[in-house]
Amino acid sequence: MELIHLQEIIFNDLPRERFDCFIAACGYQPRCYYLAEKIDSMIPRKYLLTIDEPDQLNNRCKHLEIFKQQGFKNYYTAVNESKAIEDLVSEICDINSDQLNLLIDYSCMPKKWYALIIDSISRNNFRARKINLFLSYTPKLFERNPEKKSIDYIGPMLYNRDNLKDKKPVSMIASLDNNPAFIIEAVNKVRPQHLLAFIPQCAHDPDYTRLVLENNKTLLDRLDNKSIIPYDANRPKDINAILTSHCLDERITSEVLILPQGPKTFSMMSLLLSVRYPDIKLWEIVAGERKTDAGHGLPAANPVIVKVTFLNDEADID
Repeated sequence: MELIHLQEIIFNDLPRERFDCFIAACGYQPRCYYLAEKIDSMIPRKYLLTIDEPDQLNNRCKHLEIFKQQGFKNYYTAVNESKAIEDLVSEICDINSDQLNLLIDYSCMPKKWYALIIDSISRNNFRARKINLFLSYTPKLFERNPEKKSIDYIGPMLYNRDNLKDKKPVSMIASLDNNPAFIIEAVNKVRPQHLLAFIPQCAHDPDYTRLVLENNKTLLDRLDNKSIIPYDANRPKDINAILTSHCLDERITSEVLILPQGPKTFSMMSLLLSVRYPDIKLWEIVAGERKTDAGHGLPAANPVIVKVTFLNDEADID
């Protein structure tokens, strides 16, 4: 299916929409169920994705019960297992319908999960003529100190699509977060000819920008001012415009690799950009899991929502 339109949606306007399906993820952070409690309970189909692991811990079990009370059907799946998510997307989308409206809360989803959802829709020409995705992210207050965790994986987000293949030099676009050691290790692995560093600015957590700049000073001191780009993490349409402009410039002479380590709004816009330009690669850094307490990850602002429209390849644009 073809991505034909992208727009921001104000959270207060969301209740006016009619949804056919709601997909959420159960995590350790309380913000994972924030949208589920705020939105209309009359959505006919609700699906919950949960990491299949033996130790769910008390706060995740509590969150599972909250989703169950909201009428969600739970699906256990592994972070790196694609079949369950691809089958779910096919079940939802491969029906005769003029239009489907899907609400997806990716606040607590691993990057690979929402990458699989978007990739499954873009790769397949489902029978639904038009699919509208309402992609919702609930902001949180960010960690004040770099996390002391090991890196389990640095590489393509979707392995069959995001491998570096060309012999051209690599331009890396990295959205920085508060873990400079992670980014530096990725830079050392890829050895890009050119590096662009995107710095998040968040109205709900204005001090975070200062911390990111301070903690990444060693890396940023190696770059010129034109290679350091601020962006508003709560304005996905602006992220899309800035990111598209820089990627199109870089891909003329380089193979572009995006490493989205900042807030997930940047990651989602990077993913949607790669749908429009499949030669742009997405990589991720997966750190060793740290079980968080119940007070970590409380919702800090209203969800940030972007509406994306996919059209069946054989359908005419309205």
